[in-house]
Amino acid sequence: MKRKKFLIEFLGALGAKHIEWHREADNFLSGIVVYDYSDPEETQDFCWHLKEQEAPNTNVFNLAKLIHKNDLLSIDKITVNREDLRNLYNDEFNMAMDEAEFDQILDALLEIEVNMIDDGKETDVYFIHE
Repeated sequence: MKRKKFLIEFLGALGAKHIEWHREADNFLSGIVVYDYSDPEETQDFCWHLKEQEAPNTNVFNLAKLIHKNDLLSIDKITVNREDLRNLYNDEFNMAMDEAEFDQILDALLEIEVNMIDDGKETDVYFIHE
């Protein structure tokens, strides 16, 4: 369940309006990202190769949620600098996280890749970058 919750925020930040879940196994989760309800062509199949127990921790989830909620991406690039993002994070979650702690969380988010599937093959990845 942690994987699904995380993907809702992560893919939502990247423009997903809805996710149709296909398969859930011990080592992966797959589905279809829907970008536009009115256009059936605006979808993308995906597969995330990750075990449930390897799902991002609460801090990384909260950062993805913050980015999604505040629309802080331009396509896949974060639109604010690290310091501003840390301040937003601390304000949103009533924390006093220092720069080093926050950098670990942001770096963990920036390492996440979710495979896109086209014609049954993994062709590209979803990711967030600075």
